[in-house]
Amino acid sequence: MSFPGGKAGSGVYQQIINQIPPHDVYVEPFLGDGAVMRHKKPAWETYLYDIDPAVVLRFPADAWPHCKCVAQNALVVLPQHLSNPFAFIYCDPPYPRSSRSCARPLYRFEMTDDQHSTLLDLVRSQKAMVAISSYANPLYDETLADWRRVEFQTVNRRGNRATEVLWMNYPEPTALHDYTYLGNTFRERERLSRKRKRWVARLERMPILERLMLSGAIAEYEARRRCAPPDQAEKGL
Repeated sequence: MSFPGGKAGSGVYQQIINQIPPHDVYVEPFLGDGAVMRHKKPAWETYLYDIDPAVVLRFPADAWPHCKCVAQNALVVLPQHLSNPFAFIYCDPPYPRSSRSCARPLYRFEMTDDQHSTLLDLVRSQKAMVAISSYANPLYDETLADWRRVEFQTVNRRGNRATEVLWMNYPEPTALHDYTYLGNTFRERERLSRKRKRWVARLERMPILERLMLSGAIAEYEARRRCAPPDQAEKGL
């Protein structure tokens, strides 16, 4: 089922997952097609919301472990998650009408500019890690000017290239929740995927004590890197 603004297109959900830090709780208050949630590694707890009951009915909660899926307004449920520093919240609301090339409504439940302002005010005053998708627009650009921002190319419903923007309230991750899609392009992701599979195969053939030795060496390296001065840590010293 195609969903307006969905992130299932090649290279879209991968780019977003590559910006998600480790977390215990995953929250998606504008579920839509749920592409990011469906492709990322599950968290210990998952909370999915959408104001459209028809969307929620497509996602049986028992399909994912420790998952709650509810038809509810994002602006109502977000406050209960924003104070959790171990939560990651991915917001993919209907984009502001002024930022879209198509003037007609695309969703059963659109958002007004005032509702977008309320959303941004909510996510700015919080402890949780938050990322929010949209096209570039004055409201988001100004309100989230102090957030980290990345851009990547995608294709809209008309087949035209468009620039997606992801705003984040946390620094560039030094670790990821899921490394499955590491890489900026399809070729790079394929290369890294093959490399990972080769290493897994080598580890499976390795005697258990050698495997544990290697695991200990990696842990020792990471501990030294964390204790190193910032300029040396960046170089992997």
